[in-house]
Formats: sequence, structure tokens, C-alpha cells
Amino acid sequence: MLECFSKLSEKTVSIILMLISGLSFVVMHSSAKHLAAEVHIFEIVFLRCALVAFVLFPFMYQQGIRCIYTKQPRNQFYRILTNSIAMLLFFFGLSITPISIVTSLNFTAPVFATVLAIIFLKEKLTPLRSFGLIIGFLGVLIILKPGFSINIGGLFILLSALSWSISLIFIKKLTKTDSALTISLYAGVGMMPATFLAAYPHLQILNTNQFLVILFIAISGTLAQTLLNSALKRGELSFLLPLDFLKLVWSVLIGLAIFDETTSASLWLGGLFIIVASTLVVKSDSGKNKILMINRK
Repeated sequence: MLECFSKLSEKTVSIILMLISGLSFVVMHSSAKHLAAEVHIFEIVFLRCALVAFVLFPFMYQQGIRCIYTKQPRNQFYRILTNSIAMLLFFFGLSITPISIVTSLNFTAPVFATVLAIIFLKEKLTPLRSFGLIIGFLGVLIILKPGFSINIGGLFILLSALSWSISLIFIKKLTKTDSALTISLYAGVGMMPATFLAAYPHLQILNTNQFLVILFIAISGTLAQTLLNSALKRGELSFLLPLDFLKLVWSVLIGLAIFDETTSASLWLGGLFIIVASTLVVKSDSGKNKILMINRK
């Protein structure tokens, strides 16, 4: 199995990592929203960050002390700051907004981040990638429907998406010198002060079941973040972020399987747009690789 994985191209590996990361993020968000009925959302966020080092400890032990060193302390700080703002805004919005709307509004982040990647990282946006990004965003708009109105929770999600897109730029810069483990470790530990201040007035003693759910949230969230870091280390933001639209598909499937949520025709149509968009993005890069192979012959 590992040998087969090692034979895959860097682009293929980045796609696989991005897809698994997206699924892990949706699982974490769904679990957090479920637990928010019993535990304040800011306490969940704080404990999710506080448990990052515990979740990563086996990998830290394997890599040794070098995983705690970073070559870009300034970008680590900027990433922690923007990620803290994004996380607090997101989870607060999540606690007062339906998860389908949260997931849909959060898809403005790939659009924001792709534009920022072109401006600040000098990435090239091919016509097919551009078309895929537009189709994917249209899919989100179909799901939201023309009469959709944004409440205060939705506004928090939009501001979170903007903060997260800025954070993604710093993550991409960090992947040039730091490992995915180092980036995840600094994020978890670095976000503890801000999340603790937000959680302090709402702290409560957890029962065993609540703690286990939070541990699951920490594991799935840390896995999602680390896989995302690994994906960004291997591929361009403008290539990978349109694949993030597939999170909506994961959220629909989880809603059907676990929460028995009903789905509308517009949701399935929008989901189809998103799948087509993701396929176009992957095709755009495979086509470029074929041209490169021909030119090398």
C-alpha cells in the first residue's frame, strides 16, 4: 500500500491529501456543532487547540526535537494571529447558523485565497482552473438560492473565511521551509492564548462523553490541518483550493447518514456543479503535465 502511494506523483498525492483533509474538517465541524448544545463553543475551540500537542506527540517523538524549530517565526506569528481570528469567528458563527449554510458561506475562502495567491505568491491561474473556480462557486450560489439572506452568524462566517484565506497564504509560505508537523504544532499551541481568553468565562467541568467528543474533534481537526499543510507543500493554492468545494458534498453525505437531514433538488444540482468544477481543476493540471511530457521527448 505504502509503495503504491510512493509511486504517485506529487500532484496526485496533494489531491488525495486535500480530499481527506476536507472530509476531516467537515467531520470536526459537525461534531463541534453537535456538542455545542452542551458545551460552550469557545471551550470546545480552546480544548481542540490545547490537545493538538497531545495528538501530535507520537509524530513529534518520531521526528525528534527538530520539529519544534521554525525558520519563519514571523510568518508563524502572522499565521497564528489570522488563524485565531478565523477560528473564533467560524465556530461562533457555526453555533448559531445551520451547518449547510455555514459550509456554503465558508466556500468564499477558496475564492479569496486564490485571488491572494495570484497577487502575493505570483501563482498562475489557467483558463480551465478559472472556469472550474467559477463553476464551483456557482454551485454554492445554487445551493444558497437567490433569496438567501445572511444573518449575523453568516456575517461571522464570511469574515472568518476572509481571515482563513489570509492564513492560507502564510501556511503556503511556511511549507517552503517547515514541515507539516511543525506548522500544525505551532498553530495549535499558538492559538491557545486567544482561545483561552474567549473560553474562560464559559469554562465548565466536562463529563466523560463530552471529553471523548472533544478528543475526537481535536484528532479530526489536527489530522485535517496537517493533511492540508502536506497538500499545500506539494501543490499550488490556485490548483488545490477549488477542490475544497467538495466539502459541501461531504457535509451532505454526513447529514444524510448521521443527522438524517433532508436535501433539496438545488442542493444536489449545486453539488453536481461542485464535482464538475473539481474535475475540471484536476484535468487542467493533468493536461499541462501531458504537454510537459511531450516537450521532454
